Amino acid sequence: MAAWLALDAGSALAQSDNVFRPASFQTLTRAKTRAFAADFYVDDRDRDPQGIDIFDVGFRFRFQLGEKTEVFTDIVADRVVALPESPAIPSSPRDLIFISSIQRIPNAFNGQHPYLDKRGRASFDAFIPGTTTVGATRTLRTEGIALGVSGAIVIPMARSINALRSGSSSGSLDFLVAGLASREVLGGTAHGRVGFTLAGNGSLPDRSFSISGSTVTTVETKLPIGNRLDVGLAYLRPLTESLALAAEARMTKEFVGDQRIDAVSPLDLMVGVHKHFGRFELSASLLDHLRPLPSGELRANPLAGQIDLSSVTVADRNAFLTRIGLGAVIGQLRDDSHTVVIGSSVASLPTGAFRIAPTYRIRSEHNLGYIFTLTFRP
Repeated sequence: MAAWLALDAGSALAQSDNVFRPASFQTLTRAKTRAFAADFYVDDRDRDPQGIDIFDVGFRFRFQLGEKTEVFTDIVADRVVALPESPAIPSSPRDLIFISSIQRIPNAFNGQHPYLDKRGRASFDAFIPGTTTVGATRTLRTEGIALGVSGAIVIPMARSINALRSGSSSGSLDFLVAGLASREVLGGTAHGRVGFTLAGNGSLPDRSFSISGSTVTTVETKLPIGNRLDVGLAYLRPLTESLALAAEARMTKEFVGDQRIDAVSPLDLMVGVHKHFGRFELSASLLDHLRPLPSGELRANPLAGQIDLSSVTVADRNAFLTRIGLGAVIGQLRDDSHTVVIGSSVASLPTGAFRIAPTYRIRSEHNLGYIFTLTFRP
């Protein structure tokens, strides 16, 4: 999976380019110096709280600089993120216009796709790129339990509003560090990773406005995207020189405050098979998300009863705001934002506007996925 990095430097492993690797996070076996490998992969998974389906198609490249150092690149070339319905709580970027004093309004989103909504593209032929991860792994110890560290930077490849709304990324840089380990156990190899991601704040903030006559007070709020802790475990057991079975688990914990609601810490369990074909290796894994939110559970909407102007034309929106005495804010609104008026009891709304429902239901469906990887070693 994109942006997952790990190490296997077990002392009993020969320096070979054909040692089996986990499918859910990258590892460094003790490959020969100047060895190169390229992966083509497909990673499909469901995520809460909106029941989204993430379909990544990408490439990984690994090069062994020396006995203990590997450099790598992981490119999510095409990312399709399907959203079953428009979010009940409008997605960022939000322009929140308060009749009275400004208040903090929580948001609900998946931390790696904070701008996702139904205005984006959710099709393979849209060719929305995701991220590029560039980094290195260093072996620290090879005897007994092999240990290593890795570091990487995650770079968004698309920052347009259409790409962000399609779920490409947060639009800002992430930085990763990880501690890594491996050991031969019961005829197979166990791999482990504990990583930490210093997440960016997103490229488009929320804005809140309070109007008093012709005076507009503006507060800009960074998105509540939390730093992330990830843990990966894998066990690969060769059955023959060219065939192995694998069991893997991965967990992510995002550290968020009360500005975010419905945050979830996904736990994925995968079982798979790996097969060598000369210079190629094919792996196929089935994924099950074991910690979904309760699908169908009713939740209170923090914007219940407020006026959503996001689908109103700019001309009609501006005319409506002028009519209800909020025209002073017009020059500061972003045409591509979700615009919500908070605290107004006006009954007549422009075409396309609506009052936000008081409640919504969690969408958590299917929770199954798969990972296919084709590796080439010249």
